[in-house]
Amino acid sequence: MKSLFSKIRTNIKLMFTRSSSLSPKELKKKKRIRNRSIGFILVTLQAIITIVFLCMLFKLNVIPNKYIIIVLISLFLITLYNFVSQLTKAHIFGKTLAVLLSIILFVGSIYIYKTDNMLSAISGTNIQTDYFSVIVLNTDTATSLNDAKEYSFGYNALVDSANSEKVVKKINDELITNLKTRTYDDWSSLVNALYGQSLKAIILNESYRSEIEQQFSDFNEKTKILETVKFETKITAAPKNVVTEPFTIYLGGNDSRNGLDSESTKNDVNIIATFNPNTRQVILVTTPRDYYFKIYSLSESGTKPDKLTHAGNFGTDAVLATLENLYGIDIDYYTRINFSGTVKIVDALGGIDINSEVDFNTTWETSINKYHFVVGLNGDCDGEKVLAFCRERIAFDALGDNQRGRDQMFALQGLITKASSPAILTTYASLMDSLSGMFSTSMPQGTISSIIKDMLNDPTPWTVQTYNTTGFGGSYAPSSFYPQTLPSMSVILPDYASVNTASELMNKVRNGDIFNVKSYLESATTGSTTGSTTSATTSATTSATTSSTSGH
Repeated sequence: MKSLFSKIRTNIKLMFTRSSSLSPKELKKKKRIRNRSIGFILVTLQAIITIVFLCMLFKLNVIPNKYIIIVLISLFLITLYNFVSQLTKAHIFGKTLAVLLSIILFVGSIYIYKTDNMLSAISGTNIQTDYFSVIVLNTDTATSLNDAKEYSFGYNALVDSANSEKVVKKINDELITNLKTRTYDDWSSLVNALYGQSLKAIILNESYRSEIEQQFSDFNEKTKILETVKFETKITAAPKNVVTEPFTIYLGGNDSRNGLDSESTKNDVNIIATFNPNTRQVILVTTPRDYYFKIYSLSESGTKPDKLTHAGNFGTDAVLATLENLYGIDIDYYTRINFSGTVKIVDALGGIDINSEVDFNTTWETSINKYHFVVGLNGDCDGEKVLAFCRERIAFDALGDNQRGRDQMFALQGLITKASSPAILTTYASLMDSLSGMFSTSMPQGTISSIIKDMLNDPTPWTVQTYNTTGFGGSYAPSSFYPQTLPSMSVILPDYASVNTASELMNKVRNGDIFNVKSYLESATTGSTTGSTTSATTSATTSATTSSTSGH
């Protein structure tokens, strides 16, 4: 041991001795020691980066064990070779390999870190968030809640009294006061009272702002927000083994374009995706946003006939309950994205390609810019163009909402195709950044990791098929939840035959049947299916007639 330390001291002394005072033999030895020292430093750095990379990879937990073992063995052998090579003539190659591997693992660690952060940010969203604003006129001198504590406050008791009362209590507790409040049964009376200054302030759930704007186009210009109060409600979801059991996800897109991450807002995209991991079958079913049928508010407002899109104003749970009742299914998880999120994700991917069934121009209601789509492939669509494609309905006349639902699935297929291509490698970091804050799901991070791990473990491709429920357009009906604001609105009366067919298709996927949707629908149409299917179709026709009557 003493001789070892003595040798180390001698080598260190040699390293710091001026070269001019050394003999040729000592100079050669000094160069060899220096090269080895640099090599060992590089290999040590590579080993540290390797350990960090592996720890992050284990934490992410998306790589199957068989691949993890291969990665572990490979990295260990490479590190061992790089270390030993510093004692041989191959030391230069070992150094080069150590540097290259360090760079690769460092970049890989950044990608894993971004992925883990993104999954953590978007997953396990079991909290429903609502934002309530205290609003006064723009000309009001108040700049804070404290300035307004002597004001009379009003709110719409018909649609959101329980939460509005919570806001009042929160303000009372914070300011140690007792606010004077008045309740109104419609938005018109509430806003007119504010405009006429018989009421000094109103409490508004931001998810209902669009309802007011439809009746008062100057509302945003004539008012200002004193303060915004945030309320969170926990949503529980039963655990599911998504690797061995069929599961269903609701894919919702809302019309939120501001910075408020509120879950209570209109749902303009309604896609139910049913997966069977055993058969690798997926069915995507879209439901028109303007479907007029029984809407579950899960609140004091009760259950009333209205547009499907208005269910979103009562929160994601209300949308899920409404769709579960319509199709007679259980939805395990939800995934949500807002309109501005769509634009950011598409742009982060560098644009996507969309197949269109129809040649059309977008209209004023859809976007400021006018876009033209041709039948077939529309290449390199940026975020704004994709959003316009997903939102357009006027161009399709009476069947606008039906076609819009189909277009949303075509856009989703374009997103999946681009995200599955090698092009994602160059846009991966920006894609991860765009997902956070714009995309959320109730699926726990561990469940998402299980799905990814299963897909990597079993490369069998998934068969993704689509079906859109249809209805009868050109009809008008009153909003049961907002009768004053929307006494007559354009709706689609459900074709319950298509609803029943959608339920059958989802059940077939869950039951493990392998089938082609087009062939199945053709056989049902020609009457070559079983008696039970024929019976279901007859029953569906009867239900559609009943719905049309109640819809008016």
